[in-house]
Amino acid sequence: MSTNAPGFKPVATASLLTERLAAFIPPLLLPDPAAAGTSFEGVILAVEVEGFSALAESLARLGREGAETLGRTLNHYFSPLIEIINREGGQVITLDGSGLQAFFSANEPDQFSRTATVALEILDQAATFHPVQTPEGRYSFGMRAGLGQGKLIIVQLGDTTGGMALVVMGEAVDQARQAAAQAAWGEAFGWLGGPLKPAGQNEFSGRPINPNLTFYFGDEDQTSIYSRLAPYIPRSLAHKFKVTPDLPVHPEFRRVVNVFIILPELDLTRQGNLSVLQDFYGTLQRVCNGLDGRVHQITANPEDNSVYLHLTFGALITSSEDAENALRAILSVRDLAGPSGALPAISIASGTVFTGVIGTPTCQRYTVLGEVVKLSCQLAKAGPENGPGILPVDRYTRERVGLSYIFGDEISIKIPDQAAPVRVRPLLARRPQPCNLASYLKEVAFNNNAEFSGLPEKLLAGEKRVFVQSEAGRFYPLAQDWLKWGGIGAVGKCQPNAASNVPYLAWSGLVSGLIGLNETDSRTEKSAKLAQVISRYSPDSARFTGVLGQFVGLLPEQPGFHSQLGGPLREEFAKIIIDLLRGLAQAKPLLILINNMQWSDEPSRYLLEQATRELADAPVIFGLTSQRGNPVVDACLDALA
Repeated sequence: MSTNAPGFKPVATASLLTERLAAFIPPLLLPDPAAAGTSFEGVILAVEVEGFSALAESLARLGREGAETLGRTLNHYFSPLIEIINREGGQVITLDGSGLQAFFSANEPDQFSRTATVALEILDQAATFHPVQTPEGRYSFGMRAGLGQGKLIIVQLGDTTGGMALVVMGEAVDQARQAAAQAAWGEAFGWLGGPLKPAGQNEFSGRPINPNLTFYFGDEDQTSIYSRLAPYIPRSLAHKFKVTPDLPVHPEFRRVVNVFIILPELDLTRQGNLSVLQDFYGTLQRVCNGLDGRVHQITANPEDNSVYLHLTFGALITSSEDAENALRAILSVRDLAGPSGALPAISIASGTVFTGVIGTPTCQRYTVLGEVVKLSCQLAKAGPENGPGILPVDRYTRERVGLSYIFGDEISIKIPDQAAPVRVRPLLARRPQPCNLASYLKEVAFNNNAEFSGLPEKLLAGEKRVFVQSEAGRFYPLAQDWLKWGGIGAVGKCQPNAASNVPYLAWSGLVSGLIGLNETDSRTEKSAKLAQVISRYSPDSARFTGVLGQFVGLLPEQPGFHSQLGGPLREEFAKIIIDLLRGLAQAKPLLILINNMQWSDEPSRYLLEQATRELADAPVIFGLTSQRGNPVVDACLDALA
């Protein structure tokens, strides 16, 4: 950054905290990132590096010692490159273990050729780096570079409360990436040209970045500086630096859940699409912040007009629920369609990755590096080829969430440059939690609706046995009276976009509630409750205990379990459920509530129809909530009439 940049007031030194925070932010955006411009003219140098992900896999087996070795290696490799860029008037915009992007302002008429010389010097420097020896062999590294000229656009997403994210884009960035992709390893290409060749003697003088990071914040209070800069770096790091500015961030190997989300058909150069991305990121940010996750990186891909988002769970804050949190996060955004109506492509892969801060004291970035990161990205790219809305999840993540989620049958996904396909199972839905009437009354908001104020005795004596309301809260008085009268009941909740893949999802939670299962019960306690209910109320169904155990999530599901229940076995399965309901109703009257019927699946509606007919003489009342005038519910009610 030029020392005579407008708007800056030089001081003798900057505070240690200011220097630490500013090192994570491109100098273009200082001293106030929120007030900085978004468009800059100049040359972009894109540098791609290969070899460090493979090295990370090898060193991970050495634990902490391996992490320290990889951290030192990354810094020894990238530090000279950053110093060359800074010396010649450039500034690093992005940096991770797979490369960097640097910006050179267009303040000289021959800036492109000057930057070309920098690219060649960087290649020469990288060529002097020696291979790294590990117990598994020697690892060397490749580099290639590309140059582009024109606009650099830095889009800022989020807010200062939840955290900010930067998206680097523009014609200069696109050109540099494409030029680097055309180059062979060890070469640098210019946009629409061949390999770069040195001009003259490589002698020119740029405007160097201040090597001591003596930024120009004047005598401004450090609290206000912190409030401006902290949102642009990982939250937990910012908090630690505030307490101890010189705190070292030790490199580590961590088990991290990596989520990649690809937003297709989102051309950020088109009017309105930036707002779409801003809204999506805002939703995702709120979800991740509540689940100890983080949006690690956002990249615009102009080749297919898509945007890539890399989320991490367990990188900075490790929890036993990282896998659970990751699945909850993606289910909350899977249905957020873009302007074209296309749903995001999403994948999850867990594995040991390198985490740490790399760079120099004046230019640092937090990085997550490992083969599993690349795998997660490749799965997101290839997933849609197996059908829209597929959410591939690797085996390790599935094992960590136990039976809390429902997955489809195993599929094979072909990954480029990988001999064997990767076997994954698509995530379908979160298994419904048991909900009996007592817990239901705690969940719904009180609604002083008198429509169902009649005593349950009168309701059971009437002909109308199925009630429809637009809001779940309107069943509050009925459920309250039902419990006072000594009845029992449960609630099932339909979920959007789960119907085609997970038949009977609402019934799964409903039956769990009727059996009396609780989230806090151990699997042994749940199994005992199931066996007791079947033996007491539906002894003829004892041979189907395994089926019901899979249905309520006590046992691992066999391949094709749900599709079998919703297809060839639907009549037999309906008989099992109806017999269980009849047996329970003979002991105590039943109230069955099904919420959000507009999202119900066809097998669930079939089961509801059979149950209302077969239980016409039993003390059972059905309550359904749905959007008014919904054709799905109207058709269901016609069938029940």
